[in-house]
Amino acid sequence: MWDMKKNNGINVSFIIFIFVISFLYRFSIPYFYPAALRADEVFQTLEPAHRLLTGHGVTTWEWQAGIRNWLFPDMIAGVWRVTDALGLGHSPLWIQGILCVLSLGLVAVFMALGAIVAGRTGLVACGLVGALWPDLVLGASRTTTEVLGGNLLALGTLLGVVAHALPSAGAFTVSWRRSYDVALYGAAAFFIGCGAGLRFQLMPAGLLALAWMAWWLRRRPAVVALMAVASALPVAGYGLVDLHTSGTFFGSVFRNVHANIGQNIAATYGTAPFYFYIVDLLGRWQVGFAIVAFFFLRGCRQFPMPSAVAGIIILSHSVIGHKEPSFIYGAIPLLLAVAAMRFGEWMDHVSVLRPGHWAMMGLAIVSLSGFVQQNYLARIRNSNALIHLQQVAARQKDLCGLAFPVRGEWAHTGGYSYFSRRDVPIYFAGDGPSLAALSGGYNYIITYGRAWSSPPEDSAIACRREFCLFRVAPACTAPPDYDQFSQGMTIYESRIHQGIGKL
Repeated sequence: MWDMKKNNGINVSFIIFIFVISFLYRFSIPYFYPAALRADEVFQTLEPAHRLLTGHGVTTWEWQAGIRNWLFPDMIAGVWRVTDALGLGHSPLWIQGILCVLSLGLVAVFMALGAIVAGRTGLVACGLVGALWPDLVLGASRTTTEVLGGNLLALGTLLGVVAHALPSAGAFTVSWRRSYDVALYGAAAFFIGCGAGLRFQLMPAGLLALAWMAWWLRRRPAVVALMAVASALPVAGYGLVDLHTSGTFFGSVFRNVHANIGQNIAATYGTAPFYFYIVDLLGRWQVGFAIVAFFFLRGCRQFPMPSAVAGIIILSHSVIGHKEPSFIYGAIPLLLAVAAMRFGEWMDHVSVLRPGHWAMMGLAIVSLSGFVQQNYLARIRNSNALIHLQQVAARQKDLCGLAFPVRGEWAHTGGYSYFSRRDVPIYFAGDGPSLAALSGGYNYIITYGRAWSSPPEDSAIACRREFCLFRVAPACTAPPDYDQFSQGMTIYESRIHQGIGKL
């Protein structure tokens, strides 16, 4: 199964190059294309953190119903307190940059597995896939729990595979196993616990990965016990945060299950058939889907543990009516790792044009990743107009209030989180009367450019896609209301999803 290529030296300069490219590529996405691919990136993590920091933040029904855990927003607020103290403001970029750095752990594990399976060829193949594949690049900076939890779970799972593979690959002696793989197994279990705790829907996959590793270590009960403790600690931490904030151990989990399954609220946001995720990946990856699927299926038998964990993530989410592409994100790194290992191993045995096969392999991976990336960049460009204009508004020195009469597109705004230097009230207006009722509270407005009949004194500051930022008054005349956006958004949503406004 494992055949460490001792005769193939590892190029340290290539490893450094991969790390540098990985970080720059990952961080360039939120830097040049600030956007929330899902509203949860802002309103389930950044906004509650902003409220903890400043007292201002949009509160969605999930937080009103108590179905979210406060640990991650509290950690974000802690980072922002430090950056604020340093005079750097509390921009989401600080959080996204930290997440990009942490995502390099996944890149490192990709390269380690590639080197174990196919030496330098595997290192190059897995390193390029880990560094360049669009899902991993975009997922690195996403602030949703399903993406961050998925990354952590995948990191722990693949780290466990590394711990299991290294001794059997003949790369190290028994003394190495007794000293260092204990730390690897412990770290793997800890990351799995972090991922499954952060997003409890990943718990079946996490338990499968831990059980598989425990079977590998069935003759080493002390290491199994260490793994049990290491995985339980972060999970218990989430429960204790719930106990502190709501008075119930894992209270947010119980309320989440009751709301989304007992009351069927999740279904009001739409349902999809069982095969949704396969069709979604096919649509996003196109020809890349066939290539990844081919090498993944070829590698399932050789690498059963990460393959099974990926499968259980997809299957467990496929039986749930409401589906989002990001729900199965944790399976993506595992699918890609198995496919990349099998591809690297196959390339290592290709004899045709062998002197140039590294260049050919790199060109193929870069081209395929670039092809898939086009679909993702188009989606980002179509969703970042409001946040871009909000950032332009934040730079206006006379800004004292900002209105968003944009109806359902409110989810693509940046809330208060994108005011990183000073807070001004933001207002949501779903129709003309509600906008009129807010008169005097704002002096800038972001709305549909073609539909806005502005008086002569109004001036368009900037436009993107169908939206424009207008200056509509020299100053605000009404007292600021920092809670209106939450209230207006909740009323608007309750009209669409019956019952949510009553939670």
